Amino acid sequence: MNDGTDGELPKLKDSIQDVVHKAFWDQAYETLTNPSAATQLPRIKRLYEDLHEAIKPLMPANHPILLVLTCPLSPTSFPLRSVITHLRELLVCLRSRCAPIRDAQIDFLIRNIDDLSSVASISDIARLVVDTVRSILEISELMKEDLSQFVVGSMSEKQLRAVLMAQAAKQEREVVFSLWRPERVQELWRHWLEERHPRDSTAANGSQERLWVHRLMQAVGMTVPVSCPLPTKPVPGDSRDDHESESPTHPINILPPPLFFVCPTLLYTQNYLQALVIAATLRSLVRLPPQQLHRPADADESDQESFASRIWTLLRAEIDEQSGSGDTKLVNLADEVVRVRRKFNTSADALGPDEESKLRAAVDRTLQPHDPVFALLQKRLLAAVAERLVRPVALSSPRSSTVQLPGRLQTGRERPGKRPRLELALDQDIVDGAGVQAETHREPPLVVKGFEDEVLVRAVGEVLSRLRSCVEWTEQVWPDLIKTGTLGSTA
Repeated sequence: MNDGTDGELPKLKDSIQDVVHKAFWDQAYETLTNPSAATQLPRIKRLYEDLHEAIKPLMPANHPILLVLTCPLSPTSFPLRSVITHLRELLVCLRSRCAPIRDAQIDFLIRNIDDLSSVASISDIARLVVDTVRSILEISELMKEDLSQFVVGSMSEKQLRAVLMAQAAKQEREVVFSLWRPERVQELWRHWLEERHPRDSTAANGSQERLWVHRLMQAVGMTVPVSCPLPTKPVPGDSRDDHESESPTHPINILPPPLFFVCPTLLYTQNYLQALVIAATLRSLVRLPPQQLHRPADADESDQESFASRIWTLLRAEIDEQSGSGDTKLVNLADEVVRVRRKFNTSADALGPDEESKLRAAVDRTLQPHDPVFALLQKRLLAAVAERLVRPVALSSPRSSTVQLPGRLQTGRERPGKRPRLELALDQDIVDGAGVQAETHREPPLVVKGFEDEVLVRAVGEVLSRLRSCVEWTEQVWPDLIKTGTLGSTA
């Protein structure tokens, strides 16, 4: 039931903000009208700090106007006159760097200062200072929007992708920290790493920095689905006994908070890996002749599709939860095994009813995670994928990140010819981190013993690509936690 209150809430919020802002500027005006310079100077200093914060992104690092706003005010009996001079200098600087569409607004403010009478009262000067500072703050925000639009419009697709991904990484950290305290994130990450199976020797040759990748592969190799449940207690609470609320009695496979956003992808890859092992296990039952692995292109329609392809189609439908899959999966898989065993059996009576029953039972048995064949093939696959993931992958092209920022924007002005070319000096961390996501990976085929069929090789490559994306994204968002085990910044 909607009684209109949803639409009233934003209006109420805006009204409150207007009241607070008006009170702020009224107080500033009241302070500046005080004849005492000692009373005026602290307020002027705070206004200068606000101006410095607002225009800093718009000016070169060592611009003189920034020094004016940060240096102590000169001792004088009438500081408001000095403030007027500084504000005019600031407006001139902004006009030299703003888009032409902002010229009229800044010219209006400059004229107001120039029209100020030399015998104006202190209240008139204070009002002009307050109004001008407020207008400069508003114009600076508009200039930032102009700059963002100009920069985005002039970026290459790769540069834009890098910036957007860097912003996404920052927002992801902020969301995680809004759900878990930073110290709790560190604690859960460390605890998760320490749960690595002591007999797991796959990390022996891996980078110490990427030992977490082997722990990740251990998690996706479990039969228990991966999950990352939200904390059940409010984050601001001081209670530290939330271990019990996050740890149910049944077997768990809980991922730490840094993997919260990639958890759905990891759950999909967990099912994908299990399906790959099932396909390889079933393939071991049918005893395909060598030529079955590579059929000639002119084979007849019924034989064109390989056994592995047909099995993988059934399993992939189950993974993707396509209509009609699920309850009939085991029967369909067993039917495929029986069909191919009959086709490639040299003896006509070798597969009677009893043998068929045994074969179907074998299918049922080998699909169990504790079956020796299943366990062996799964171990091979997980070890091979983990070993590949700890090694960086080659990229299809070198990254380029060097560019120039124009000294003056041209938004709103008609210009003949081509528009200026913008080169943006991207942060190197952004380019090295987010930029790599925009490149095309050269992932060599990964051929694992027992998974040599061409269909399975392609499927392994697909799941490897998904896992690679998860690993690289996590390392981009949480480089401090992964490298040192501690959070360098919660911002």
